[in-house]
Amino acid sequence: MNGTIANDSLTYTFKPCTHCRSLKDVSNYIYFQGDTLCFSIQCNQNIELANVTAYFENPTTHTTYKAERLEKITTTVYGFSLIGSLLETIYWDDIRNTHSIKTLKLPFVIHVTIEKQNQKVHHTFSDTLYVQFVD
Repeated sequence: MNGTIANDSLTYTFKPCTHCRSLKDVSNYIYFQGDTLCFSIQCNQNIELANVTAYFENPTTHTTYKAERLEKITTTVYGFSLIGSLLETIYWDDIRNTHSIKTLKLPFVIHVTIEKQNQKVHHTFSDTLYVQFVD
C-alpha cells in the first residue's frame, strides 16, 4: 500500500480568531483546527518490538513536549503532535513575548529514540514551522 502526504508544507495558515481574548484562547482555537506537525522514519529492520520514544523540542528554550501520537508498523515509525498543543507548551513563552502574532516563526527539533535488543539509535530532525493569520 502506498500513500502520499497531502501537504508537506511547514506553514500553517489560519483565519484570525475574532472571539479570542487571550493567548490561551488562540492556542485552543488552533488546537481545535486539528493541524499537526508529523514525522516518520524508515528503519532498516523490523521495529515493532522495539521501544520507541519521541518528543518535540524548542531549540531556543530547550522546552520539550512528548509526541501525542507514536506508531510502529514493521520498519516505519511515525508520529505527530497538534500545532495547538505545541504552541501552548514549548512555544508559550516565545509567543507571549512576541509583539505581533500575525506570523510566528518557530524552530523545532524532533527527537526519536529506538531501542531494540541492546541497540539504541537516536534520530533528530530540525526545521522551522510558521504559523500565520491571514484574512
